[in-house]
Amino acid sequence: MISPSDLKKEYTKRILDLEEEAQGSLASKEAMLSMLMGEGYRDPNYPKQIADPEFSDVAEIFNQWALSPPPKNYPGKISGRVLGSKELGLPVSSEGTYYVAPPDPMSSLGVTTVGTYMEDYNTFRSPFERHDSLGKPYPKDKPLPPDRIQYRKNLKSADPEGGLDDTIKHEFIHRVQTRSGYKKLADERFRSYVPEDNVWRKLQKSTGKRITTPIHESMAYGYAHKLRGGELDDPLVRKDLRYYLKGFVPKKDDVDNYVDDMIKALPSMINDFEKYLREQETENPTRLTELENELE
Repeated sequence: MISPSDLKKEYTKRILDLEEEAQGSLASKEAMLSMLMGEGYRDPNYPKQIADPEFSDVAEIFNQWALSPPPKNYPGKISGRVLGSKELGLPVSSEGTYYVAPPDPMSSLGVTTVGTYMEDYNTFRSPFERHDSLGKPYPKDKPLPPDRIQYRKNLKSADPEGGLDDTIKHEFIHRVQTRSGYKKLADERFRSYVPEDNVWRKLQKSTGKRITTPIHESMAYGYAHKLRGGELDDPLVRKDLRYYLKGFVPKKDDVDNYVDDMIKALPSMINDFEKYLREQETENPTRLTELENELE
């Protein structure tokens, strides 16, 4: 048994040691080596594959968007899997507790958050950190700002590794939605393929407001499940959507009715997303393709 303060010190030290190995020049060398071996220039902090061709018709395109290379100057702290103190082999504290995620600013995860996609990591860092290695600020108009994905196991889950896989896929779906530009168009495209009698379509028409976030999140929950070989109309997907969507449903309306109609729309939503990725591959080559052309 050690005191909570000593546990925090030792935990922070080990996390920083891992951070030094995972970021910077060592990571860049590993990414370049994978490029030379024909595997593509990959961020070694992330899995080598998110979408499997068995479950996705656009697996190769999806993985390009999801796993394209990190910026040359690694801007942040933890990227990829965040280990808890138990996973690092540290003992329980004298108060009977473990650390489940590093405190800020190393990680934005905490006791209740198992995954997050930070679209622009610059906004999560101190003013001092928002500069490259030469002291120059990162350009504000950069088309793809430095982003970060973090995820950890939920130790309370009945299937923690399976839950981890869902979390990873969910967060990378957000990354592809954002990087490809689909997120900005999701609300408008939703109007074009969802029937007029869908309650979400009615909500769009009656309020005139965008429902980008419900679309964005629902697709991530459903598509992550599909990429593991699951059905979209699954009790687990329904449970996740009910928990998340209830905050967007007007008062006195039936939440289950909104969940049902989102479930009905999910196949069309995912088909439209995949159609968009194919279009982008032809009309607007991915960042990975551009980099590979530069290296040739």
